[in-house]
This record gives sequence, structure tokens and C-alpha cells, in this order.
Amino acid sequence: MKDCIVTDSAGRTWTCVPAPLGAGDGSARQGQDVVLSCTTASVSAPVAVKVGWQWETMSANGLARLINQVSPVPRQ
Repeated sequence: MKDCIVTDSAGRTWTCVPAPLGAGDGSARQGQDVVLSCTTASVSAPVAVKVGWQWETMSANGLARLINQVSPVPRQ
């Protein structure tokens, strides 16, 4: 799977990658949710976001809203 880069309403640019699934080929199975690990410079730890298996087709704004809901306040 590929990386995804989105910008949230606070102007933070997030890079999201699918979290490793463990043993196997590493690809998501149809119908199974995927956990994305998203990072940005203003947040010290990655943020985990659970999305549907077709997350690559969702809009960038929708993904950015999901990340914004679970992310901590940016450090100054």
C-alpha cells in the first residue's frame, strides 16, 4: 500500500502509512479495517487512525478530519 499525505484544518501536513498487519503478505484483506499511522512535525508521537479497507479512495479532507479528531494539540 502507498503513503498518503493530507493537510488538516490547522494547516498541519500529515503523512499516513498503513500499520504493519503482522505475519503474511502485509496487504489488507477485503472488508477488514486498516489502522493508519500518521505523523506530522508538530506532534511528537504518531497518531493511529482506524479506517475502512478502501481508505485509499476516501477524500483527503475526510481523512484529515479523522486525524484531527484524534490528534493532540500541536506543540509550540
